[in-house]
Amino acid sequence: MARKRRSSKNKKSQLPMALGGGAAVLALAVGAAVVMKPSERREDSPDSRFSIVDYRHDASRLTGNSYRLVARVENIETLGNDRLVAVSLPNNKQERLPLLVRSGVTGRVNLTRGDTFAFYVQCRNGQDAQGLDVKGIMVVDKVETE
Repeated sequence: MARKRRSSKNKKSQLPMALGGGAAVLALAVGAAVVMKPSERREDSPDSRFSIVDYRHDASRLTGNSYRLVARVENIETLGNDRLVAVSLPNNKQERLPLLVRSGVTGRVNLTRGDTFAFYVQCRNGQDAQGLDVKGIMVVDKVETE
């Protein structure tokens, strides 16, 4: 039985087809990367978005917002297992901002007075010891050395 040889004379070149297919796959990958790109999270945003003036004026408007604050620890008070930390921001060193640091949030970071840290905070509502509502409490979610 004789084998038939295929002739390449009658076939169209497959190079343009392969390049076209590769370009389509590349375009699809770039499009997917743009659509799937994670949106910028507020906690990763610079502390310039946080305004002490806005916080002091009406902290309840900031409830639910997250911030990354690079701040210097000025004072630390113990509240049971939690800590209340007074910090100063680089753009407003004379004013202190109170942050509630729950036990275990700092991990291996040792908060010390006079040192600068990156605090990832969320503005929340809560209640005081008498059960009255307190709005705009800055609760620390994570601490990193700066």
